[in-house]
Amino acid sequence: MRILLIQAVSTVAGGELVFPLGLARLAAGCLEKHEVKGLDLNLHPFPWPELVNTLLDFKPAVVGVSFRNLDPLGGNLISFVPQLKTLATLIKRYRPEATLILGGSGFTLFADRLLAEIPEVDLAVAGEADCIWPRLLANLKNPAAVPGVWQRAVAAGPSSSGAILHCQDLDQLPWPAWQVFNPALYLERNRYVAFMGVETKRGCNNRCRYCLYPVLQGRRVRLRNPSRVVDEIAWLQQKYGINYFHFTDAVVNQPAEHLRAVCKEIAKRGLHIGWTGFFREDCLTAADLELYQQTGLMTLYFSGDGASDHALQLLGKDLNRQQLLNAARLAAASGILTVYHFLVNLPGESESSVAQVQDLLAALFAMHAPAANLGAVVLNNLRLYPHAPLTTNIIQQGLIDRRQDLLYPTYFNPPPWDHLRYELSSWCMCQGAFSWLDNKTLSDNIKDGYADCIT
Repeated sequence: MRILLIQAVSTVAGGELVFPLGLARLAAGCLEKHEVKGLDLNLHPFPWPELVNTLLDFKPAVVGVSFRNLDPLGGNLISFVPQLKTLATLIKRYRPEATLILGGSGFTLFADRLLAEIPEVDLAVAGEADCIWPRLLANLKNPAAVPGVWQRAVAAGPSSSGAILHCQDLDQLPWPAWQVFNPALYLERNRYVAFMGVETKRGCNNRCRYCLYPVLQGRRVRLRNPSRVVDEIAWLQQKYGINYFHFTDAVVNQPAEHLRAVCKEIAKRGLHIGWTGFFREDCLTAADLELYQQTGLMTLYFSGDGASDHALQLLGKDLNRQQLLNAARLAAASGILTVYHFLVNLPGESESSVAQVQDLLAALFAMHAPAANLGAVVLNNLRLYPHAPLTTNIIQQGLIDRRQDLLYPTYFNPPPWDHLRYELSSWCMCQGAFSWLDNKTLSDNIKDGYADCIT
Protein backbone atom coordinates (compact mmCIF):
# COMPACT_ATOMS: atom_id res chain seq x y z
CA MET A 1 0.00 0.00 0.00
CA ARG A 2 1.23 3.48 -0.85
CA ILE A 3 1.28 5.92 2.05
CA LEU A 4 1.94 9.65 1.75
CA LEU A 5 2.90 11.47 4.98
CA ILE A 6 2.50 15.24 4.91
CA GLN A 7 3.71 17.90 7.32
CA ALA A 8 1.05 20.63 7.14
CA VAL A 9 2.03 24.29 6.94
CA SER A 10 3.33 25.17 10.40
CA THR A 11 5.50 28.21 9.86
CA VAL A 12 5.17 31.57 8.16
CA ALA A 13 6.88 32.05 4.81
CA GLY A 14 10.62 32.36 5.34
CA GLY A 15 10.37 31.25 8.96
CA GLU A 16 12.57 28.80 10.82
CA LEU A 17 12.02 25.19 9.78
CA VAL A 18 11.57 22.21 12.08
CA PHE A 19 12.35 18.70 10.85
CA PRO A 20 9.14 16.57 10.96
CA LEU A 21 10.46 14.16 13.57
CA GLY A 22 7.06 12.70 14.44
CA LEU A 23 6.22 11.85 10.83
CA ALA A 24 9.66 10.34 10.32
CA ARG A 25 8.91 7.96 13.20
CA LEU A 26 5.54 7.09 11.67
CA ALA A 27 7.27 6.35 8.39
CA ALA A 28 9.71 4.01 10.12
CA GLY A 29 6.80 2.08 11.59
CA CYS A 30 5.36 1.12 8.22
CA LEU A 31 8.30 0.94 5.81
CA GLU A 32 8.58 -2.83 6.07
CA LYS A 33 5.13 -3.49 4.65
CA HIS A 34 4.31 -0.36 2.66
CA GLU A 35 5.72 2.10 0.15
CA VAL A 36 6.08 5.42 1.96
CA LYS A 37 6.72 8.95 0.72
CA GLY A 38 7.15 12.13 2.75
CA LEU A 39 6.24 15.72 1.90
CA ASP A 40 6.93 18.74 4.12
CA LEU A 41 4.88 21.65 2.79
CA ASN A 42 7.07 24.09 4.74
CA LEU A 43 9.94 23.45 2.30
CA HIS A 44 7.89 25.09 -0.48
CA PRO A 45 6.95 28.80 -0.46
CA PHE A 46 3.79 28.00 -2.48
CA PRO A 47 3.15 24.36 -1.59
CA TRP A 48 -0.04 23.50 -3.47
CA PRO A 49 1.47 22.59 -6.89
CA GLU A 50 3.97 20.33 -5.12
CA LEU A 51 1.11 18.68 -3.21
CA VAL A 52 -1.05 18.10 -6.29
CA ASN A 53 1.84 16.75 -8.36
CA THR A 54 2.76 14.35 -5.55
CA LEU A 55 -0.81 13.12 -5.23
CA LEU A 56 -1.13 12.54 -8.97
CA ASP A 57 2.27 10.91 -9.40
CA PHE A 58 2.45 8.79 -6.25
CA LYS A 59 -1.26 7.84 -6.06
CA PRO A 60 -1.35 7.09 -2.32
CA ALA A 61 -4.01 4.86 -0.77
CA VAL A 62 -3.49 6.59 2.60
CA VAL A 63 -2.55 10.19 3.30
CA GLY A 64 -1.40 10.97 6.85
CA VAL A 65 -1.29 14.66 7.77
CA SER A 66 0.48 16.08 10.81
CA PHE A 67 -0.94 19.42 11.96
CA ARG A 68 1.64 20.61 14.47
CA ASN A 69 1.10 24.34 15.03
CA LEU A 70 -2.22 26.16 15.27
CA ASP A 71 -0.48 29.50 14.77
CA PRO A 72 3.03 31.03 14.99
CA LEU A 73 2.53 32.42 18.55
CA GLY A 74 4.50 35.52 19.53
CA GLY A 75 1.39 37.71 19.34
CA ASN A 76 0.74 36.86 15.70
CA LEU A 77 -2.87 36.81 14.55
CA ILE A 78 -2.06 34.38 11.75
CA SER A 79 -3.77 30.99 11.87
CA PHE A 80 -2.65 27.84 10.05
CA VAL A 81 -6.17 26.39 10.08
CA PRO A 82 -7.02 27.86 6.64
CA GLN A 83 -3.97 26.10 5.17
CA LEU A 84 -5.07 22.85 6.82
CA LYS A 85 -8.55 23.15 5.33
CA THR A 86 -7.07 23.89 1.91
CA LEU A 87 -4.76 20.87 2.25
CA ALA A 88 -7.64 18.53 3.09
CA THR A 89 -9.78 19.89 0.24
CA LEU A 90 -7.01 19.41 -2.32
CA ILE A 91 -6.26 15.87 -1.13
CA LYS A 92 -9.87 14.82 -1.61
CA ARG A 93 -10.16 16.69 -4.90
CA TYR A 94 -7.13 15.05 -6.50
CA ARG A 95 -7.09 11.75 -4.64
CA PRO A 96 -10.69 11.16 -3.46
CA GLU A 97 -10.21 7.42 -2.96
CA ALA A 98 -7.40 7.91 -0.42
CA THR A 99 -8.05 7.54 3.32
CA LEU A 100 -7.16 10.86 4.95
CA ILE A 101 -5.82 10.51 8.52
CA LEU A 102 -5.15 13.61 10.62
CA GLY A 103 -2.94 13.95 13.70
CA GLY A 104 -0.34 16.15 15.36
CA SER A 105 -0.27 18.40 18.41
CA GLY A 106 -2.41 21.11 16.81
CA PHE A 107 -5.09 18.57 16.03
CA THR A 108 -4.88 17.04 19.52
CA LEU A 109 -5.79 20.36 21.16
CA PHE A 110 -8.97 20.75 19.06
CA ALA A 111 -9.72 17.20 17.95
CA ASP A 112 -13.54 17.29 18.00
CA ARG A 113 -13.65 20.78 16.56
CA LEU A 114 -11.28 20.12 13.66
CA LEU A 115 -13.02 16.87 12.74
CA ALA A 116 -16.30 18.75 12.62
CA GLU A 117 -14.81 21.61 10.59
CA ILE A 118 -12.94 19.46 8.06
CA PRO A 119 -15.33 16.82 6.70
CA GLU A 120 -12.67 15.51 4.31
CA VAL A 121 -10.87 13.82 7.23
CA ASP A 122 -11.73 10.12 7.50
CA LEU A 123 -9.81 9.12 10.64
CA ALA A 124 -7.61 10.83 13.21
CA VAL A 125 -5.23 10.13 16.07
CA ALA A 126 -4.80 12.49 19.02
CA GLY A 127 -1.56 12.43 20.98
CA GLU A 128 1.34 10.13 20.13
CA ALA A 129 0.40 8.09 17.06
CA ASP A 130 3.72 6.29 16.62
CA CYS A 131 2.75 3.47 19.00
CA ILE A 132 -0.39 2.44 17.05
CA TRP A 133 0.30 3.55 13.48
CA PRO A 134 1.12 0.12 11.98
CA ARG A 135 -1.91 -1.37 13.69
CA LEU A 136 -4.17 1.37 12.35
CA LEU A 137 -2.95 0.79 8.81
CA ALA A 138 -3.77 -2.89 9.18
CA ASN A 139 -7.31 -2.08 10.39
CA LEU A 140 -8.49 0.69 8.08
CA LYS A 141 -11.78 -1.16 7.52
CA ASN A 142 -12.29 -1.60 11.26
CA PRO A 143 -10.60 1.40 12.94
CA ALA A 144 -12.73 1.00 16.07
CA ALA A 145 -10.57 -2.02 16.89
CA VAL A 146 -7.56 0.26 17.39
CA PRO A 147 -7.29 2.27 20.63
CA GLY A 148 -7.02 6.01 20.33
CA VAL A 149 -8.50 6.35 16.84
CA TRP A 150 -11.03 9.13 16.29
CA GLN A 151 -13.65 8.84 13.57
CA ARG A 152 -16.73 10.64 12.39
CA ALA A 153 -19.93 9.01 13.64
CA VAL A 154 -21.96 10.07 10.60
CA ALA A 155 -21.13 11.92 7.40
CA ALA A 156 -21.68 15.45 8.70
CA GLY A 157 -22.24 14.76 12.38
CA PRO A 158 -20.14 14.75 15.53
CA SER A 159 -16.92 12.85 15.84
CA SER A 160 -16.49 9.64 17.76
CA SER A 161 -13.89 10.48 20.37
CA GLY A 162 -10.90 8.26 20.95
CA ALA A 163 -8.36 8.66 23.73
CA ILE A 164 -5.27 10.86 23.67
CA LEU A 165 -2.47 8.35 23.21
CA HIS A 166 0.79 8.28 25.15
CA CYS A 167 3.38 5.68 24.16
CA GLN A 168 4.67 3.92 27.26
CA ASP A 169 8.09 2.57 26.21
CA LEU A 170 9.92 5.07 24.04
CA ASP A 171 12.88 2.74 23.54
CA GLN A 172 10.60 0.36 21.62
CA LEU A 173 9.84 3.01 19.00
CA PRO A 174 11.82 2.76 15.77
CA TRP A 175 14.40 5.26 14.66
CA PRO A 176 12.99 7.95 12.41
CA ALA A 177 13.06 7.04 8.71
CA TRP A 178 15.59 9.58 7.53
CA GLN A 179 15.28 8.30 3.95
CA VAL A 180 11.61 9.38 3.82
CA PHE A 181 12.18 12.89 5.19
CA ASN A 182 15.70 13.76 4.10
CA PRO A 183 17.54 15.93 6.68
CA ALA A 184 19.83 17.22 3.94
CA LEU A 185 16.94 19.32 2.62
CA TYR A 186 16.96 21.34 5.86
CA LEU A 187 20.67 22.11 6.04
CA GLU A 188 21.54 25.80 5.78
CA ARG A 189 17.85 26.79 5.92
CA ASN A 190 17.67 28.25 9.44
CA ARG A 191 19.48 31.28 10.76
CA TYR A 192 18.58 31.13 14.43
CA VAL A 193 17.58 27.73 15.72
CA ALA A 194 18.56 24.11 15.20
CA PHE A 195 16.22 22.44 12.72
CA MET A 196 16.90 18.91 13.95
CA GLY A 197 15.10 17.85 17.10
CA VAL A 198 16.07 14.97 19.35
CA GLU A 199 13.83 13.55 22.08
CA THR A 200 15.33 12.41 25.36
CA LYS A 201 11.94 12.03 27.05
CA ARG A 202 8.23 12.71 26.79
CA GLY A 203 5.77 13.94 29.39
CA CYS A 204 5.85 16.66 32.04
CA ASN A 205 4.83 16.41 35.69
CA ASN A 206 4.98 20.13 36.45
CA ARG A 207 1.73 21.90 37.29
CA CYS A 208 1.95 25.06 35.20
CA ARG A 209 -1.61 26.33 34.78
CA TYR A 210 -1.20 27.67 31.23
CA CYS A 211 0.88 24.92 29.61
CA LEU A 212 -0.39 22.13 27.36
CA TYR A 213 2.48 19.63 27.58
CA PRO A 214 0.58 17.51 30.16
CA VAL A 215 -2.32 17.33 27.68
CA LEU A 216 -0.15 16.52 24.68
CA GLN A 217 2.32 14.15 26.35
CA GLY A 218 0.78 13.25 29.70
CA ARG A 219 2.07 13.89 33.21
CA ARG A 220 4.12 10.71 33.47
CA VAL A 221 7.70 11.35 32.37
CA ARG A 222 8.97 8.58 30.10
CA LEU A 223 12.74 8.53 29.59
CA ARG A 224 14.69 7.26 26.61
CA ASN A 225 17.88 5.30 27.14
CA PRO A 226 20.72 7.87 26.94
CA SER A 227 22.70 5.51 24.72
CA ARG A 228 19.87 5.39 22.16
CA VAL A 229 19.55 9.17 22.26
CA VAL A 230 23.24 9.62 21.47
CA ASP A 231 23.11 6.87 18.83
CA GLU A 232 20.67 9.10 16.94
CA ILE A 233 22.86 12.16 17.31
CA ALA A 234 26.00 10.34 16.21
CA TRP A 235 24.26 8.84 13.18
CA LEU A 236 22.88 12.19 12.03
CA GLN A 237 26.28 13.81 12.39
CA GLN A 238 28.06 11.05 10.51
CA LYS A 239 25.47 10.56 7.76
CA TYR A 240 24.29 14.13 7.12
CA GLY A 241 26.89 16.38 8.73
CA ILE A 242 24.39 17.77 11.24
CA ASN A 243 26.27 19.32 14.16
CA TYR A 244 23.56 21.37 15.85
CA PHE A 245 20.58 19.83 17.69
CA HIS A 246 17.63 20.94 19.80
CA PHE A 247 16.40 18.67 22.56
CA THR A 248 12.62 18.80 22.15
CA ASP A 249 11.75 17.89 25.76
CA ALA A 250 9.31 20.10 27.66
CA VAL A 251 12.14 20.61 30.19
CA VAL A 252 15.50 19.24 29.11
CA ASN A 253 17.15 19.20 32.57
CA GLN A 254 14.31 17.58 34.48
CA PRO A 255 15.16 15.07 35.82
CA ALA A 256 18.68 16.47 35.93
CA GLU A 257 20.32 13.05 36.31
CA HIS A 258 18.92 11.97 32.94
CA LEU A 259 20.41 14.92 31.07
CA ARG A 260 23.69 14.31 32.89
CA ALA A 261 23.65 10.73 31.61
CA VAL A 262 23.02 11.91 28.03
CA CYS A 263 25.86 14.44 28.27
CA LYS A 264 28.26 11.89 29.74
CA GLU A 265 27.45 9.58 26.84
CA ILE A 266 28.19 12.41 24.39
CA ALA A 267 31.53 13.01 26.13
CA LYS A 268 32.33 9.29 26.25
CA ARG A 269 32.01 9.04 22.47
CA GLY A 270 34.00 12.21 21.86
CA LEU A 271 31.25 13.85 19.81
CA HIS A 272 31.77 17.49 18.88
CA ILE A 273 28.29 18.93 18.53
CA GLY A 274 26.21 21.91 19.56
CA TRP A 275 22.86 21.60 21.27
CA THR A 276 20.10 23.63 22.88
CA GLY A 277 17.04 23.05 25.05
CA PHE A 278 14.59 24.64 27.46
CA PHE A 279 15.84 24.56 31.06
CA ARG A 280 14.09 24.78 34.40
CA GLU A 281 15.81 27.27 36.66
CA ASP A 282 15.66 25.44 39.99
CA CYS A 283 17.22 22.30 38.48
CA LEU A 284 20.36 24.07 37.26
CA THR A 285 23.67 23.88 39.13
CA ALA A 286 27.12 25.23 38.32
CA ALA A 287 28.53 21.69 38.03
CA ASP A 288 25.77 20.64 35.64
CA LEU A 289 26.21 23.76 33.55
CA GLU A 290 29.92 23.03 33.21
CA LEU A 291 29.12 19.50 31.99
CA TYR A 292 26.53 20.81 29.54
CA GLN A 293 28.95 23.39 28.18
CA GLN A 294 31.72 20.83 27.77
CA THR A 295 29.40 18.61 25.72
CA GLY A 296 28.19 21.33 23.39
CA LEU A 297 25.47 23.47 24.99
CA MET A 298 25.25 26.53 22.73
CA THR A 299 22.14 28.36 23.96
CA LEU A 300 20.29 28.26 27.27
CA TYR A 301 16.57 28.80 26.85
CA PHE A 302 14.72 29.71 30.05
CA SER A 303 10.94 29.75 30.10
CA GLY A 304 10.27 31.05 33.58
CA ASP A 305 7.37 32.96 31.98
CA GLY A 306 6.57 34.78 35.22
CA ALA A 307 8.78 37.77 36.04
CA SER A 308 6.95 38.84 39.20
CA ASP A 309 5.80 37.05 42.34
CA HIS A 310 2.20 37.49 41.20
CA ALA A 311 2.88 36.02 37.74
CA LEU A 312 4.84 33.03 39.03
CA GLN A 313 2.07 32.15 41.47
CA LEU A 314 -0.71 32.70 38.94
CA LEU A 315 1.03 30.53 36.33
CA GLY A 316 1.64 27.73 38.82
CA LYS A 317 5.38 27.69 38.14
CA ASP A 318 6.43 26.54 41.63
CA LEU A 319 9.37 28.96 41.28
CA ASN A 320 10.29 32.26 42.87
CA ARG A 321 12.16 35.27 41.53
CA GLN A 322 15.26 34.44 43.52
CA GLN A 323 15.50 31.07 41.76
CA LEU A 324 15.18 32.83 38.40
CA LEU A 325 17.99 35.20 39.37
CA ASN A 326 20.20 32.40 40.69
CA ALA A 327 19.93 30.55 37.36
CA ALA A 328 20.53 33.77 35.46
CA ARG A 329 23.67 34.41 37.49
CA LEU A 330 25.01 30.95 36.56
CA ALA A 331 24.12 31.48 32.90
CA ALA A 332 25.74 34.91 32.76
CA ALA A 333 28.96 33.63 34.36
CA SER A 334 29.14 30.70 31.94
CA GLY A 335 29.34 32.90 28.86
CA ILE A 336 26.73 30.74 27.11
CA LEU A 337 24.24 32.63 24.98
CA THR A 338 21.03 32.88 27.01
CA VAL A 339 17.43 33.58 26.01
CA TYR A 340 14.63 34.35 28.48
CA HIS A 341 10.88 34.07 27.90
CA PHE A 342 8.28 35.96 29.95
CA LEU A 343 4.53 36.54 29.77
CA VAL A 344 3.23 39.99 30.70
CA ASN A 345 -0.15 41.61 31.36
CA LEU A 346 -1.52 38.54 33.07
CA PRO A 347 -4.80 38.65 35.04
CA GLY A 348 -4.38 40.81 38.14
CA GLU A 349 -1.42 42.80 36.77
CA SER A 350 -0.72 45.87 38.91
CA GLU A 351 1.77 48.68 39.29
CA SER A 352 3.55 46.65 41.92
CA SER A 353 3.88 43.51 39.74
CA VAL A 354 4.98 45.61 36.76
CA ALA A 355 7.69 47.18 38.93
CA GLN A 356 8.93 43.70 39.85
CA VAL A 357 9.08 42.76 36.16
CA GLN A 358 11.12 45.88 35.41
CA ASP A 359 13.47 45.15 38.31
CA LEU A 360 14.04 41.57 37.18
CA LEU A 361 14.73 42.58 33.58
CA ALA A 362 17.21 45.23 34.75
CA ALA A 363 18.96 42.60 36.88
CA LEU A 364 19.25 40.24 33.90
CA PHE A 365 20.88 42.87 31.71
CA ALA A 366 23.26 43.87 34.49
CA MET A 367 24.32 40.25 35.06
CA HIS A 368 24.94 39.53 31.40
CA ALA A 369 26.62 42.82 30.51
CA PRO A 370 30.23 41.75 31.33
CA ALA A 371 30.09 38.69 29.04
CA ALA A 372 27.58 40.22 26.59
CA ASN A 373 25.87 36.83 26.32
CA LEU A 374 22.23 37.86 26.63
CA GLY A 375 20.74 36.65 23.36
CA ALA A 376 17.22 37.97 23.85
CA VAL A 377 14.44 38.62 26.30
CA VAL A 378 11.26 37.44 24.58
CA LEU A 379 8.11 39.07 25.92
CA ASN A 380 4.67 37.79 25.00
CA ASN A 381 1.07 37.89 26.05
CA LEU A 382 -0.75 34.75 27.18
CA ARG A 383 -2.16 32.60 24.36
CA LEU A 384 -5.43 31.12 25.59
CA TYR A 385 -6.18 27.41 25.07
CA PRO A 386 -9.33 25.58 26.20
CA HIS A 387 -7.48 22.75 27.98
CA ALA A 388 -5.41 25.07 30.20
CA PRO A 389 -6.68 25.59 33.79
CA LEU A 390 -5.75 29.27 33.68
CA THR A 391 -7.88 29.81 30.58
CA THR A 392 -10.83 28.13 32.30
CA ASN A 393 -10.36 30.47 35.26
CA ILE A 394 -10.20 33.53 32.99
CA ILE A 395 -13.46 32.52 31.30
CA GLN A 396 -15.21 31.78 34.60
CA GLN A 397 -14.26 35.22 35.92
CA GLY A 398 -15.71 36.85 32.81
CA LEU A 399 -12.36 38.32 31.79
CA ILE A 400 -13.03 37.29 28.18
CA ASP A 401 -16.26 36.60 26.33
CA ARG A 402 -17.30 32.96 26.61
CA ARG A 403 -18.08 33.04 22.88
CA GLN A 404 -14.45 33.77 22.01
CA ASP A 405 -13.22 31.16 19.51
CA LEU A 406 -9.94 29.85 20.93
CA LEU A 407 -9.16 27.81 17.82
CA TYR A 408 -7.82 31.01 16.32
CA PRO A 409 -5.09 33.20 17.90
CA THR A 410 -6.51 34.62 21.14
CA TYR A 411 -4.30 36.52 23.57
CA PHE A 412 -5.08 37.91 27.00
CA ASN A 413 -4.07 41.56 26.79
CA PRO A 414 -6.71 43.92 28.22
CA PRO A 415 -6.31 47.56 29.28
CA PRO A 416 -4.79 49.26 31.16
CA TRP A 417 -1.61 47.22 30.58
CA ASP A 418 -2.19 46.32 26.92
CA HIS A 419 0.85 48.42 25.99
CA LEU A 420 3.18 46.78 28.54
CA ARG A 421 4.72 44.18 26.23
CA TYR A 422 5.72 46.86 23.73
CA GLU A 423 7.14 49.25 26.30
CA LEU A 424 9.21 46.52 27.93
CA SER A 425 10.37 45.26 24.54
CA SER A 426 11.52 48.76 23.61
CA TRP A 427 13.46 49.05 26.85
CA CYS A 428 15.08 45.63 26.33
CA MET A 429 16.02 46.47 22.76
CA CYS A 430 17.71 49.68 23.85
CA GLN A 431 19.58 47.91 26.63
CA GLY A 432 20.72 45.22 24.24
CA ALA A 433 21.96 47.74 21.71
CA PHE A 434 23.92 49.73 24.30
CA SER A 435 25.34 46.58 25.87
CA TRP A 436 26.74 45.29 22.61
CA LEU A 437 27.99 48.65 21.42
CA ASP A 438 29.81 49.04 24.73
CA ASN A 439 31.42 45.60 24.54
CA LYS A 440 32.12 45.16 20.83
CA THR A 441 32.98 47.27 17.83
CA LEU A 442 30.47 47.14 15.00
CA SER A 443 32.93 45.22 12.80
CA ASP A 444 33.41 42.64 15.56
CA ASN A 445 29.65 42.21 15.84
CA ILE A 446 29.41 41.48 12.15
CA LYS A 447 32.44 39.22 12.19
CA ASP A 448 31.25 36.96 14.99
CA GLY A 449 27.76 36.72 13.53
CA TYR A 450 25.93 38.17 16.49
CA ALA A 451 23.00 38.95 14.22
CA ASP A 452 22.52 35.21 13.72
CA CYS A 453 22.09 34.70 17.46
CA ILE A 454 19.13 37.05 17.97
CA THR A 455 15.77 35.30 18.04
